[in-house]
Amino acid sequence: MAAKENQGLQAVVIVLTILLLLIGVGLVLVNNSRKTYLAERDAARAETNDANSKVAKAEAEAGNYKNWIGFKEDALFESLQPQFDEDMKRFGIGDDDASKHYKTMLENVFEEKEKLVKNEVNTKAEVKSLKEKLVALEAEKDARVKEHLAALEKAKQDLADVQAKSKQQYDEISAKNTAIAASMEKDRATHAEAMSKLEAEKSTAENASIKQERMITKLQEGLPKVDAFAQPADGRITWVNQRHGKVWIDLGSDDGLRPQVTFSVAGEGNADAEAAAKKGSIEITRIIDGHMAEAQITSDDPKNPILTGDRIFSQVWDRGRTVGFAIAGEIDLDKDGKDDLQKLKNIIAASNGRVDAAINDAGTLDGELKLETRYLVLGEYPDGTQARDQAIRETWNTLSEDAGRLGIETIPLDEFIKLMGWRVDNRSIVMGYGSRSEDFPPEKLGEQLPRKTVQPAGVFKKRTPTLTY
Repeated sequence: MAAKENQGLQAVVIVLTILLLLIGVGLVLVNNSRKTYLAERDAARAETNDANSKVAKAEAEAGNYKNWIGFKEDALFESLQPQFDEDMKRFGIGDDDASKHYKTMLENVFEEKEKLVKNEVNTKAEVKSLKEKLVALEAEKDARVKEHLAALEKAKQDLADVQAKSKQQYDEISAKNTAIAASMEKDRATHAEAMSKLEAEKSTAENASIKQERMITKLQEGLPKVDAFAQPADGRITWVNQRHGKVWIDLGSDDGLRPQVTFSVAGEGNADAEAAAKKGSIEITRIIDGHMAEAQITSDDPKNPILTGDRIFSQVWDRGRTVGFAIAGEIDLDKDGKDDLQKLKNIIAASNGRVDAAINDAGTLDGELKLETRYLVLGEYPDGTQARDQAIRETWNTLSEDAGRLGIETIPLDEFIKLMGWRVDNRSIVMGYGSRSEDFPPEKLGEQLPRKTVQPAGVFKKRTPTLTY
Protein backbone atom coordinates (compact mmCIF):
# COMPACT_ATOMS: atom_id res chain seq x y z
CA MET A 1 0.00 0.00 0.00
CA ALA A 2 2.77 2.24 1.08
CA ALA A 3 4.65 1.32 -2.09
CA LYS A 4 1.70 2.22 -4.33
CA GLU A 5 1.40 5.58 -2.63
CA ASN A 6 5.13 6.27 -3.21
CA GLN A 7 4.80 5.42 -6.87
CA GLY A 8 1.86 7.76 -7.20
CA LEU A 9 3.72 10.43 -5.40
CA GLN A 10 6.67 9.96 -7.72
CA ALA A 11 4.46 10.19 -10.74
CA VAL A 12 2.94 13.40 -9.44
CA VAL A 13 6.40 14.76 -8.78
CA ILE A 14 7.48 13.79 -12.29
CA VAL A 15 4.43 15.42 -13.82
CA LEU A 16 4.90 18.55 -11.77
CA THR A 17 8.58 18.64 -12.74
CA ILE A 18 7.65 18.33 -16.44
CA LEU A 19 5.05 21.10 -16.01
CA LEU A 20 7.61 23.26 -14.31
CA LEU A 21 10.03 22.62 -17.18
CA LEU A 22 7.35 23.43 -19.71
CA ILE A 23 6.37 26.58 -17.85
CA GLY A 24 10.01 27.67 -17.68
CA VAL A 25 10.52 27.06 -21.38
CA GLY A 26 7.32 28.99 -22.17
CA LEU A 27 8.38 31.82 -19.95
CA VAL A 28 11.75 31.96 -21.75
CA LEU A 29 10.03 31.97 -25.15
CA VAL A 30 7.55 34.60 -24.03
CA ASN A 31 10.37 36.77 -22.69
CA ASN A 32 12.29 36.49 -25.95
CA SER A 33 9.18 37.43 -27.95
CA ARG A 34 8.61 40.37 -25.65
CA LYS A 35 12.18 41.57 -26.09
CA THR A 36 11.87 41.24 -29.86
CA TYR A 37 8.57 43.15 -29.89
CA LEU A 38 9.98 45.86 -27.66
CA ALA A 39 12.99 46.22 -29.92
CA GLU A 40 10.79 46.39 -33.06
CA ARG A 41 8.48 48.82 -31.30
CA ASP A 42 11.38 51.08 -30.36
CA ALA A 43 12.71 50.91 -33.93
CA ALA A 44 9.26 51.69 -35.33
CA ARG A 45 8.90 54.57 -32.94
CA ALA A 46 12.31 55.89 -33.94
CA GLU A 47 11.37 55.63 -37.63
CA THR A 48 8.06 57.27 -36.94
CA ASN A 49 9.69 60.05 -35.01
CA ASP A 50 12.22 60.50 -37.81
CA ALA A 51 9.45 60.47 -40.40
CA ASN A 52 7.42 62.88 -38.32
CA SER A 53 10.47 65.11 -38.02
CA LYS A 54 11.00 64.99 -41.79
CA VAL A 55 7.32 65.62 -42.40
CA ALA A 56 7.38 68.53 -40.00
CA LYS A 57 10.49 69.89 -41.72
CA ALA A 58 8.92 69.38 -45.14
CA GLU A 59 5.73 71.05 -43.98
CA ALA A 60 7.77 73.94 -42.57
CA GLU A 61 9.71 74.21 -45.83
CA ALA A 62 6.48 73.96 -47.82
CA GLY A 63 5.00 76.71 -45.67
CA ASN A 64 8.09 78.83 -46.26
CA TYR A 65 7.90 78.15 -50.00
CA LYS A 66 4.23 79.14 -49.97
CA ASN A 67 5.09 82.31 -48.06
CA TRP A 68 7.96 83.02 -50.49
CA ILE A 69 5.72 82.80 -53.51
CA GLY A 70 2.91 84.76 -51.83
CA PHE A 71 0.52 82.00 -50.66
CA LYS A 72 -0.74 81.16 -47.15
CA GLU A 73 0.96 78.30 -45.23
CA ASP A 74 -2.28 76.36 -44.84
CA ALA A 75 -3.18 76.64 -48.54
CA LEU A 76 -3.81 73.24 -50.14
CA PHE A 77 -2.19 72.01 -53.36
CA GLU A 78 -5.56 71.77 -55.07
CA SER A 79 -6.06 75.52 -54.55
CA LEU A 80 -2.47 76.36 -55.56
CA GLN A 81 -2.44 74.57 -58.92
CA PRO A 82 -5.07 76.78 -60.65
CA GLN A 83 -3.34 79.91 -59.36
CA PHE A 84 0.05 78.62 -60.62
CA ASP A 85 -1.40 77.86 -64.04
CA GLU A 86 -2.99 81.28 -64.21
CA ASP A 87 0.31 82.97 -63.21
CA MET A 88 2.19 80.98 -65.86
CA LYS A 89 -0.29 82.09 -68.52
CA ARG A 90 -0.20 85.67 -67.34
CA PHE A 91 3.52 86.21 -66.65
CA GLY A 92 5.14 83.43 -68.68
CA ILE A 93 4.16 84.68 -72.14
CA GLY A 94 6.90 83.95 -74.66
CA ASP A 95 8.78 81.49 -72.42
CA ASP A 96 9.09 77.81 -73.22
CA ASP A 97 7.55 75.21 -70.88
CA ALA A 98 10.93 74.36 -69.31
CA SER A 99 11.43 78.02 -68.29
CA LYS A 100 7.98 78.60 -66.80
CA HIS A 101 9.00 78.99 -63.13
CA TYR A 102 8.56 81.74 -60.63
CA LYS A 103 12.30 82.33 -60.46
CA THR A 104 12.62 82.57 -64.22
CA MET A 105 9.65 84.88 -64.39
CA LEU A 106 11.14 87.06 -61.62
CA GLU A 107 14.41 87.28 -63.52
CA ASN A 108 12.53 88.26 -66.70
CA VAL A 109 10.52 90.80 -64.78
CA PHE A 110 13.71 92.18 -63.25
CA GLU A 111 15.31 92.51 -66.67
CA GLU A 112 12.21 94.23 -68.02
CA LYS A 113 12.27 96.51 -65.02
CA GLU A 114 15.91 97.39 -65.69
CA LYS A 115 15.06 98.14 -69.29
CA LEU A 116 12.12 100.27 -68.21
CA VAL A 117 14.34 102.13 -65.77
CA LYS A 118 16.92 102.81 -68.50
CA ASN A 119 14.17 103.83 -70.92
CA GLU A 120 12.72 106.10 -68.26
CA VAL A 121 16.11 107.72 -67.72
CA ASN A 122 16.58 108.19 -71.48
CA THR A 123 13.05 109.47 -71.82
CA LYS A 124 13.55 111.95 -69.02
CA ALA A 125 16.75 113.14 -70.71
CA GLU A 126 14.92 113.53 -74.02
CA VAL A 127 12.06 115.31 -72.27
CA LYS A 128 14.55 117.66 -70.66
CA SER A 129 16.22 118.31 -74.01
CA LEU A 130 12.85 118.87 -75.68
CA LYS A 131 11.82 121.25 -72.91
CA GLU A 132 15.04 123.21 -73.44
CA LYS A 133 14.40 123.33 -77.18
CA LEU A 134 10.79 124.35 -76.52
CA VAL A 135 11.98 127.18 -74.30
CA ALA A 136 14.41 128.29 -77.03
CA LEU A 137 11.66 128.09 -79.65
CA GLU A 138 9.28 130.03 -77.43
CA ALA A 139 11.94 132.71 -77.02
CA GLU A 140 12.56 132.80 -80.76
CA LYS A 141 8.81 132.86 -81.40
CA ASP A 142 8.37 135.79 -79.02
CA ALA A 143 11.21 137.64 -80.76
CA ARG A 144 9.66 137.00 -84.18
CA VAL A 145 6.21 137.98 -82.94
CA LYS A 146 7.63 141.25 -81.65
CA GLU A 147 9.41 141.78 -84.97
CA HIS A 148 6.24 141.04 -86.97
CA LEU A 149 4.19 143.29 -84.70
CA ALA A 150 6.67 146.08 -85.32
CA ALA A 151 6.51 145.42 -89.07
CA LEU A 152 2.71 145.35 -88.86
CA GLU A 153 2.63 148.71 -87.13
CA LYS A 154 4.95 150.10 -89.78
CA ALA A 155 2.76 148.59 -92.53
CA LYS A 156 -0.32 150.15 -90.95
CA GLN A 157 1.41 153.51 -90.90
CA ASP A 158 2.53 153.08 -94.52
CA LEU A 159 -1.02 152.05 -95.46
CA ALA A 160 -2.40 155.14 -93.80
CA ASP A 161 0.11 157.30 -95.71
CA VAL A 162 -0.72 155.52 -98.99
CA GLN A 163 -4.45 155.90 -98.35
CA ALA A 164 -4.02 159.58 -97.70
CA LYS A 165 -1.94 159.98 -100.85
CA SER A 166 -4.41 157.84 -102.83
CA LYS A 167 -7.31 159.99 -101.63
CA GLN A 168 -5.46 163.09 -102.75
CA GLN A 169 -4.72 161.51 -106.14
CA TYR A 170 -8.32 160.29 -106.40
CA ASP A 171 -9.61 163.82 -105.81
CA GLU A 172 -7.23 165.12 -108.48
CA ILE A 173 -8.23 162.35 -110.92
CA SER A 174 -11.92 162.97 -110.22
CA ALA A 175 -11.44 166.62 -111.08
CA LYS A 176 -9.56 165.66 -114.25
CA ASN A 177 -12.27 163.11 -115.14
CA THR A 178 -14.90 165.79 -114.78
CA ALA A 179 -12.97 168.03 -117.10
CA ILE A 180 -12.36 165.15 -119.53
CA ALA A 181 -16.05 164.20 -119.45
CA ALA A 182 -16.97 167.74 -120.42
CA SER A 183 -14.36 167.69 -123.16
CA MET A 184 -15.57 164.26 -124.40
CA GLU A 185 -19.13 165.52 -124.52
CA LYS A 186 -17.95 168.36 -126.70
CA ASP A 187 -15.91 165.91 -128.82
CA ARG A 188 -18.96 163.63 -129.19
CA ALA A 189 -20.93 166.46 -130.67
CA THR A 190 -18.09 167.28 -133.03
CA HIS A 191 -17.65 163.56 -133.86
CA ALA A 192 -21.36 163.14 -134.57
CA GLU A 193 -21.22 166.06 -136.95
CA ALA A 194 -18.10 164.65 -138.63
CA MET A 195 -19.65 161.17 -138.87
CA SER A 196 -22.73 162.53 -140.59
CA LYS A 197 -20.45 164.19 -143.15
CA LEU A 198 -18.43 160.95 -143.54
CA GLU A 199 -21.59 158.91 -144.01
CA ALA A 200 -22.64 161.23 -146.81
CA GLU A 201 -19.16 160.99 -148.37
CA LYS A 202 -19.17 157.19 -147.89
CA SER A 203 -22.52 156.88 -149.65
CA THR A 204 -21.19 158.95 -152.54
CA ALA A 205 -17.98 156.84 -152.68
CA GLU A 206 -19.91 153.56 -152.56
CA ASN A 207 -22.10 154.67 -155.46
CA ALA A 208 -18.98 155.60 -157.42
CA SER A 209 -17.35 152.26 -156.49
CA ILE A 210 -20.40 150.32 -157.66
CA LYS A 211 -20.28 152.14 -160.98
CA GLN A 212 -16.55 151.37 -161.34
CA GLU A 213 -17.06 147.69 -160.48
CA ARG A 214 -19.74 147.46 -163.15
CA MET A 215 -17.37 149.04 -165.63
CA ILE A 216 -14.56 146.63 -164.61
CA THR A 217 -16.92 143.66 -164.97
CA LYS A 218 -17.85 144.77 -168.47
CA LEU A 219 -14.17 145.18 -169.35
CA GLN A 220 -13.27 141.75 -167.90
CA GLU A 221 -15.96 140.10 -169.99
CA GLY A 222 -14.02 141.10 -173.07
CA LEU A 223 -10.63 139.80 -171.76
CA PRO A 224 -9.40 136.18 -172.15
CA LYS A 225 -9.77 134.06 -169.04
CA VAL A 226 -6.63 133.42 -166.99
CA ASP A 227 -5.73 129.92 -165.76
CA ALA A 228 -5.87 130.06 -161.94
CA PHE A 229 -3.43 127.17 -161.70
CA ALA A 230 -0.84 128.62 -164.08
CA GLN A 231 2.79 128.53 -162.88
CA PRO A 232 4.13 132.13 -162.95
CA ALA A 233 7.76 132.75 -163.78
CA ASP A 234 10.13 133.17 -160.81
CA GLY A 235 12.39 135.61 -162.68
CA ARG A 236 13.93 136.66 -165.96
CA ILE A 237 17.29 136.33 -167.68
CA THR A 238 18.87 139.79 -167.94
CA TRP A 239 22.04 138.90 -169.87
CA VAL A 240 23.51 135.86 -171.70
CA ASN A 241 27.13 134.84 -172.43
CA GLN A 242 26.74 131.90 -174.80
CA ARG A 243 30.47 131.56 -175.28
CA HIS A 244 31.11 130.57 -171.67
CA GLY A 245 27.62 129.24 -170.93
CA LYS A 246 26.86 131.97 -168.36
CA VAL A 247 23.69 133.96 -167.73
CA TRP A 248 22.62 136.66 -165.29
CA ILE A 249 19.15 136.76 -163.74
CA ASP A 250 17.10 139.36 -161.86
CA LEU A 251 17.03 137.40 -158.57
CA GLY A 252 19.50 137.71 -155.70
CA SER A 253 20.10 137.66 -151.96
CA ASP A 254 17.05 139.84 -151.19
CA ASP A 255 14.88 137.17 -152.83
CA GLY A 256 16.32 134.36 -150.65
CA LEU A 257 18.31 132.88 -153.53
CA ARG A 258 21.47 130.88 -152.90
CA PRO A 259 23.99 128.92 -155.03
CA GLN A 260 23.12 125.45 -156.44
CA VAL A 261 19.45 126.36 -157.00
CA THR A 262 18.36 125.16 -160.45
CA PHE A 263 15.80 126.71 -162.80
CA SER A 264 14.13 125.72 -166.05
CA VAL A 265 14.16 128.29 -168.84
CA ALA A 266 11.13 129.06 -171.03
CA GLY A 267 10.54 131.65 -173.72
CA GLU A 268 8.19 134.58 -173.47
CA GLY A 269 4.61 134.60 -174.73
CA ASN A 270 2.91 132.12 -172.36
CA ALA A 271 1.52 133.10 -168.94
CA ASP A 272 1.97 129.55 -167.63
CA ALA A 273 5.66 128.69 -167.39
CA GLU A 274 4.88 124.99 -167.05
CA ALA A 275 2.90 124.98 -170.29
CA ALA A 276 5.61 126.91 -172.17
CA ALA A 277 8.20 125.02 -174.22
CA LYS A 278 11.33 124.37 -172.19
CA LYS A 279 14.45 125.87 -173.76
CA GLY A 280 17.03 124.64 -171.24
CA SER A 281 18.10 124.81 -167.60
CA ILE A 282 20.52 126.80 -165.44
CA GLU A 283 22.19 126.41 -162.05
CA ILE A 284 23.01 129.35 -159.78
CA THR A 285 26.77 129.64 -159.20
CA ARG A 286 27.18 133.06 -157.56
CA ILE A 287 24.99 135.66 -155.82
CA ILE A 288 26.06 139.11 -157.03
CA ASP A 289 23.56 141.56 -155.54
CA GLY A 290 20.17 141.83 -153.88
CA HIS A 291 18.44 141.19 -157.23
CA MET A 292 21.25 139.87 -159.39
CA ALA A 293 22.91 136.44 -159.63
CA GLU A 294 25.14 134.51 -162.03
CA ALA A 295 24.17 131.04 -163.30
CA GLN A 296 25.74 128.28 -165.40
CA ILE A 297 23.78 126.96 -168.40
CA THR A 298 23.37 123.23 -167.70
CA SER A 299 21.34 122.42 -170.82
CA ASP A 300 20.65 124.38 -173.99
CA ASP A 301 19.08 123.70 -177.39
CA PRO A 302 21.23 125.18 -180.21
CA LYS A 303 18.13 125.51 -182.34
CA ASN A 304 16.37 127.48 -179.63
CA PRO A 305 19.08 128.98 -177.38
CA ILE A 306 18.56 130.83 -174.13
CA LEU A 307 18.15 134.56 -174.74
CA THR A 308 17.89 137.71 -172.70
CA GLY A 309 14.33 138.20 -171.52
CA ASP A 310 13.55 134.46 -171.21
CA ARG A 311 11.66 133.51 -168.09
CA ILE A 312 12.96 131.08 -165.42
CA PHE A 313 10.98 128.98 -162.97
CA SER A 314 11.50 126.15 -160.46
CA GLN A 315 9.14 123.63 -158.93
CA VAL A 316 11.11 123.75 -155.64
CA TRP A 317 12.36 127.29 -155.13
CA ASP A 318 9.84 130.05 -154.44
CA ARG A 319 10.58 133.70 -153.74
CA GLY A 320 10.48 134.47 -150.02
CA ARG A 321 9.14 131.13 -148.76
CA THR A 322 9.97 127.45 -148.41
CA VAL A 323 7.99 125.00 -150.58
CA GLY A 324 7.17 121.56 -149.17
CA PHE A 325 7.32 118.24 -151.06
CA ALA A 326 6.63 114.58 -150.35
CA ILE A 327 8.47 111.60 -151.87
CA ALA A 328 7.12 108.08 -152.49
CA GLY A 329 8.54 104.98 -154.19
CA GLU A 330 12.09 104.01 -155.09
CA ILE A 331 14.32 106.93 -156.10
CA ASP A 332 17.04 106.18 -158.69
CA LEU A 333 18.17 109.35 -160.45
CA ASP A 334 21.03 107.94 -162.57
CA LYS A 335 19.53 104.46 -163.16
CA ASP A 336 22.45 102.66 -161.55
CA GLY A 337 20.27 100.47 -159.32
CA LYS A 338 21.24 102.37 -156.13
CA ASP A 339 18.93 104.36 -153.92
CA ASP A 340 19.24 108.15 -154.51
CA LEU A 341 16.62 109.31 -151.98
CA GLN A 342 19.12 111.30 -149.94
CA LYS A 343 20.50 112.89 -153.10
CA LEU A 344 16.99 113.99 -154.08
CA LYS A 345 16.49 115.45 -150.59
CA ASN A 346 19.76 117.34 -150.98
CA ILE A 347 18.64 118.67 -154.38
CA ILE A 348 15.38 119.93 -152.90
CA ALA A 349 17.20 121.45 -149.90
CA ALA A 350 19.70 123.15 -152.22
CA SER A 351 16.77 124.89 -153.93
CA ASN A 352 15.45 126.13 -150.54
CA GLY A 353 12.69 123.49 -150.43
CA ARG A 354 11.76 121.08 -147.66
CA VAL A 355 10.63 117.45 -147.53
CA ASP A 356 7.40 117.05 -145.53
CA ALA A 357 7.12 113.26 -145.90
CA ALA A 358 9.37 110.53 -147.28
CA ILE A 359 10.34 106.91 -146.71
CA ASN A 360 13.28 106.00 -144.48
CA ASP A 361 15.88 103.23 -144.83
CA ALA A 362 13.40 100.65 -143.54
CA GLY A 363 10.77 101.69 -146.13
CA THR A 364 8.42 103.19 -143.51
CA LEU A 365 7.09 106.75 -143.60
CA ASP A 366 8.77 109.69 -141.86
CA GLY A 367 6.64 112.85 -141.58
CA GLU A 368 3.20 113.50 -143.08
CA LEU A 369 1.52 115.43 -145.87
CA LYS A 370 0.41 118.98 -145.10
CA LEU A 371 -2.16 121.25 -146.72
CA GLU A 372 0.66 123.48 -148.00
CA THR A 373 2.62 120.57 -149.54
CA ARG A 374 3.19 121.50 -153.24
CA TYR A 375 3.84 118.11 -154.93
CA LEU A 376 3.93 114.42 -154.17
CA VAL A 377 6.94 113.18 -156.18
CA LEU A 378 6.41 109.59 -157.34
CA GLY A 379 9.45 107.37 -157.92
CA GLU A 380 9.31 103.79 -159.19
CA TYR A 381 6.70 101.45 -157.76
CA PRO A 382 8.70 98.43 -156.51
CA ASP A 383 7.68 94.93 -157.54
CA GLY A 384 10.12 92.99 -155.33
CA THR A 385 9.15 90.45 -152.69
CA GLN A 386 11.37 91.67 -149.89
CA ALA A 387 9.98 93.26 -146.75
CA ARG A 388 11.34 96.69 -147.70
CA ASP A 389 9.63 96.50 -151.12
CA GLN A 390 6.33 95.70 -149.43
CA ALA A 391 6.82 98.60 -146.98
CA ILE A 392 7.58 101.01 -149.87
CA ARG A 393 4.43 99.89 -151.71
CA GLU A 394 2.32 100.47 -148.59
CA THR A 395 3.89 103.92 -148.14
CA TRP A 396 3.21 104.70 -151.83
CA ASN A 397 -0.48 103.80 -151.45
CA THR A 398 -0.82 105.73 -148.18
CA LEU A 399 0.75 108.92 -149.55
CA SER A 400 -1.26 108.69 -152.79
CA GLU A 401 -4.54 108.36 -150.85
CA ASP A 402 -3.62 111.26 -148.55
CA ALA A 403 -2.61 113.42 -151.53
CA GLY A 404 -5.95 112.73 -153.24
CA ARG A 405 -7.83 113.58 -150.06
CA LEU A 406 -5.88 116.83 -149.48
CA GLY A 407 -5.91 117.87 -153.16
CA ILE A 408 -2.10 117.70 -153.50
CA GLU A 409 -0.81 117.34 -157.05
CA THR A 410 1.33 114.29 -157.89
CA ILE A 411 4.22 114.41 -160.36
CA PRO A 412 6.55 111.64 -161.69
CA LEU A 413 10.17 111.82 -160.61
CA ASP A 414 11.58 112.30 -164.14
CA GLU A 415 9.17 115.13 -164.93
CA PHE A 416 9.88 116.77 -161.56
CA ILE A 417 13.64 116.71 -162.16
CA LYS A 418 13.13 118.02 -165.69
CA LEU A 419 10.84 120.88 -164.65
CA MET A 420 13.14 122.06 -161.84
CA GLY A 421 16.08 122.18 -164.31
CA TRP A 422 18.31 119.61 -162.60
CA ARG A 423 20.73 117.84 -164.96
CA VAL A 424 21.00 114.09 -164.36
CA ASP A 425 24.08 112.26 -165.61
CA ASN A 426 22.70 108.99 -166.98
CA ARG A 427 26.16 107.58 -167.72
CA SER A 428 26.47 104.75 -165.15
CA ILE A 429 29.57 102.54 -165.34
CA VAL A 430 29.98 99.46 -163.17
CA MET A 431 33.47 99.29 -161.75
CA GLY A 432 35.34 96.00 -161.95
CA TYR A 433 36.76 93.62 -164.54
CA GLY A 434 36.09 94.93 -168.01
CA SER A 435 36.19 98.65 -167.12
CA ARG A 436 38.05 100.78 -169.67
CA SER A 437 39.79 104.15 -169.55
CA GLU A 438 37.63 105.27 -172.48
CA ASP A 439 34.66 105.17 -170.09
CA PHE A 440 36.10 108.21 -168.31
CA PRO A 441 36.84 110.87 -170.94
CA PRO A 442 38.34 114.17 -169.66
CA GLU A 443 36.13 117.23 -169.63
CA LYS A 444 37.49 120.54 -170.90
CA LEU A 445 37.09 123.42 -168.50
CA GLY A 446 35.85 126.68 -169.96
CA GLU A 447 37.78 129.91 -169.57
CA GLN A 448 36.78 131.73 -166.40
CA LEU A 449 36.43 135.44 -167.13
CA PRO A 450 36.07 138.18 -164.52
CA ARG A 451 32.45 138.75 -163.59
CA LYS A 452 30.89 142.20 -163.57
CA THR A 453 28.19 143.44 -161.22
CA VAL A 454 26.41 145.46 -163.90
CA GLN A 455 24.86 144.63 -167.25
CA PRO A 456 27.62 144.56 -169.91
CA ALA A 457 27.01 146.90 -172.82
CA GLY A 458 28.06 146.56 -176.42
CA VAL A 459 29.76 143.17 -176.12
CA PHE A 460 27.10 140.53 -175.83
CA LYS A 461 23.95 141.56 -177.57
CA LYS A 462 20.63 139.87 -177.82
CA ARG A 463 20.56 137.81 -180.96
CA THR A 464 18.01 135.78 -182.87
CA PRO A 465 19.37 132.33 -183.74
CA THR A 466 19.52 131.36 -187.40
CA LEU A 467 17.16 128.52 -188.18
CA THR A 468 18.92 125.41 -189.48
CA TYR A 469 15.90 123.52 -190.64
